Amino acid sequence: MTNASKGVIDPQKKDPNEMFVGWASAPAVDRRFLLGALPAGLAASAGASWLIANELDDPGAGAWLTNATHQVTGVLTNHPYPMIRLADARAPFGMRTILVVAQGKCTSGLRLGDVAGKAVSASGVLIQREGRQMLEVPLFLGDWLKLADEEAAEPDALTNPQTEPLGKATLSGTIMDSKCFFGVMKPSLGKTHKACASLCIRGGIPPSFWARTRDGRESVLLMTDAQGGPMSMDILPLVADPVTAQGEIVRVGDILEFRADPNDYRRI
Repeated sequence: MTNASKGVIDPQKKDPNEMFVGWASAPAVDRRFLLGALPAGLAASAGASWLIANELDDPGAGAWLTNATHQVTGVLTNHPYPMIRLADARAPFGMRTILVVAQGKCTSGLRLGDVAGKAVSASGVLIQREGRQMLEVPLFLGDWLKLADEEAAEPDALTNPQTEPLGKATLSGTIMDSKCFFGVMKPSLGKTHKACASLCIRGGIPPSFWARTRDGRESVLLMTDAQGGPMSMDILPLVADPVTAQGEIVRVGDILEFRADPNDYRRI
């Protein structure tokens, strides 16, 4: 009696409708399907990737210049956030303000009270985006910060810069941390950056309010409370969400501040 008559399958004969088995050779019908479907699948994936990327916002021209150490000389202040003001005749209003942050997310750990209001020379990594600048420094005081010649820093012109109220305004946009937005992270705003931005702001990195004007221009303002002091941590639940707020725009030197308390913001 033959194997076929006994109901035993001859291993040398392949049924085109047989079940796929991982350790066995793929049936010819499956091989033909895969050879035809693979190019089409790759083309569809490439097309979908292009469409998704084309819909994303431009991350901007931020830069984190980690390949060099930069030195700046000016007057250091802690109000509302650590920053150094430099005399610069080429800059708007004759000065340039550089925010100071620590490495990582621990800027609140910087102890700068003893040198606030004094002329200093500071060195660190520069972070910049479209004219806005920030200096990233070691967490603990050391060689990165030294007292400087007051005449070289022109402290009288920088300690108390001109303050100009520009009026009340209702702005819609997104709350973000300045450090990532200036160039450390891309993307640096929106839902995908919510956890990082919340940790940065909690750690003392200045929050900024990103808004877009009706004609599509980007506007970024340093956030403070209604009195011009550091923003309260009560703002954290709203970070990275679309919000609107009514507050006052104030120019302090070359920096625009948006002054509003956390309860002035609401989701939209």
